[in-house]
Amino acid sequence: MRPINYEKLIRFVRSNPMYEVNEVGDTVELIFHAPSEEEAAGGLGVEEGAVMRIVFTRRGDELIPREAWVERGGVRRSIDIDGLDVWLDFVDMYS
Repeated sequence: MRPINYEKLIRFVRSNPMYEVNEVGDTVELIFHAPSEEEAAGGLGVEEGAVMRIVFTRRGDELIPREAWVERGGVRRSIDIDGLDVWLDFVDMYS
């Protein structure tokens, strides 16, 4: 599990309306609203897409992933924190 710079993450998500960030104390929650399969295929998207949540602990300018999960249709499925490294590398490189 690798940390990411707080400012880089905020710059990355600020330009994308599918993301939102909630902060309380040293906890930062990143929420990604994935498009439904219908929306992704170019349809109107009446069904609800999945929601991915990543909770970070903020230590100064760094965010350390603490837990992550995907919610869809009332079902919550955990995500392995170590599996986020590729995405964090992408954010780090393009922000």
